[in-house]
This record gives sequence, C-alpha cells and structure tokens, in this order.
Amino acid sequence: MAEVRVIMMQRDEGDTLARWIAHYGGLFGLPNLSIMDNGSTDPFTLALLREAELGGAKIYWGFDTPHDFHNKGGHFGNIVIHWDAEYAYDFALPVDCDEILAVFTDEGLSTEHEAIHAEFDRLLGMKTSLRIDMSLFNVPERPGWFAPVRHFHKGFLASRTIEIIDNGHHEPISRAAPGFETTRFTYLHNHNSAYAAWRKKLRRKFPAGVDPDDPEAIRAYEAQPRAEGAHLMRAWTMSRKAYLGQYDADLLIHHGDGGTFTMLQRPQDGLHAWDNDAYRDANPDVRGYALTALHHYVRYGFLEGRPLTL
Repeated sequence: MAEVRVIMMQRDEGDTLARWIAHYGGLFGLPNLSIMDNGSTDPFTLALLREAELGGAKIYWGFDTPHDFHNKGGHFGNIVIHWDAEYAYDFALPVDCDEILAVFTDEGLSTEHEAIHAEFDRLLGMKTSLRIDMSLFNVPERPGWFAPVRHFHKGFLASRTIEIIDNGHHEPISRAAPGFETTRFTYLHNHNSAYAAWRKKLRRKFPAGVDPDDPEAIRAYEAQPRAEGAHLMRAWTMSRKAYLGQYDADLLIHHGDGGTFTMLQRPQDGLHAWDNDAYRDANPDVRGYALTALHHYVRYGFLEGRPLTL
C-alpha cells in the first residue's frame, strides 16, 4: 500500500480542522500528517492541534503572519524536501483545511479508505506532477451537495521529485519528468459557508494594511502586480444573491460521509441516481475513458448534453 504524507496550513478552522484530522488521519495515520499553524488563537482549534500532536502529527508553530500564509508553497516545499531526506514514503500531498480527498470509482464518488488507496497504488512509479483536475465545491445552504469547478485543479507529487510547490498547490512541478498525469481524485471542497460567516473568514485573510471596508483601497491593492491575496478581494465584492446562486445552472452531486452511492441533480430535469453501466451503454465511446464514467460525465458529459441512459 502506498505511503502518503500530507501537509496543510490553517488558522482557527475549528470544526473544519476536526473533520480534516479525522479524514486524513483515518486514511494515512496521524504520524503522516503535518499541519502549519498560521497563528490560531481559538481555544478549540488549539486543543485539536495539541491532541493531534500527542497522537503523532507534526505541528509547526510560529508561522503566524499573513506573509507566511501567502507564501505557504515555499514552506510546504521545504517540508517536502525534509521528508525526502528523512522518510521512506511514496507521495507528498499538499492540501487545504477545507478540502476532503475523494475519488471517482465505477460505483460512484467515494471517500472510503480502500478506494482512495487503490488510486494511489495505481499511480505508484509515476514521476510527473500528478493532477486533481477539478474540485467539487459545496453548495451554500445545501448540506451534502457539491458542484464541479472544472477549471480549479490542484496537484501533488511523488516522493523525491519536487521542483516547486506553488502557493495554491495548483501547479506543483516535478524535476523528475515534465508535464502531468491526471488522476481519478477530486476534492470535496467545503469552501462555502453561510454568507456572513464566509465574509468573516475572508476578512481574517486580508493582507495587512488593507481595509476590507474601503473599496478604493481594495481597488488600489488589486492593481498592484502580483499582489498577495488579490483573489480574496475579488471574492469580497460578491453579493449574497450571487453567492447563494452561483451553481444554479450547473450539475449538482450529492455525497454522504460514507459509501459510493451518488445522486445527481440536473437543472433541466431534477434528480438521478448515478448508474455507471447505463451511462456507458448510452455513450459507448466512454468505455475507453480511463478516469471512470462518472468523472467523464461530471467533467465533460454534462456540458456536452450527454444522456445518462438510453
């Protein structure tokens, strides 16, 4: 079974951190988790970190400035280089605290231990950068439902191949081989909360010296070349109506905390239980698609208007 080491940075994430530790600790074991704390002060978050540390996770304290957050790729890269020197392992996985790793299978979307490890085992020996080519973002105020963000890709690396990890770990680069290999993985990205809570979280991440309540200051900062955190400011301007309705025209996917049974909701005709064989029968060319039929439908088939059944 492939050995996977995980690195993440967070600040005061509370319940999100609890879920993250439970998920990745269950998949890979607490000693394979490294968490950089970006200056947490919340007692519950600090208690979680200390408990994880007692269980064998590595907690990096003291990386507590906005500059550390906006340059976390460099910190992650240094840690991975340390892993390469000290440990026998197979993959370095940089993630965010609100990202839960899942995998497309023939039966449906899965967060189960066996399904996730089967995909890592399939990737053993690959030396290119490894791509998670889309994420599933949670739909605000609809628990369990996710929508694909098809342009939002992330990546990870095989051990001892690191050239660079960028700040968002969207395009990590392998020094061992050019290009990338697309995997069956996705993230259940719990990015969206209630509108007020979401804006409160954005406010905490604003760069030092920029007033979130000063539109002119925001515009001036965004105009600077390579401004740290400019994407946070663009999000800050979104209205509540736009925020809650951002996925109304797209495919929605329901996934619980266990199993692989997957429900789809299409804007044109409502709910459907995913049926792998029916989709392949209706679209014979998909039989050769190596990343599973469900991945094909979510990534391409829905946008192409493909039928789910004959």
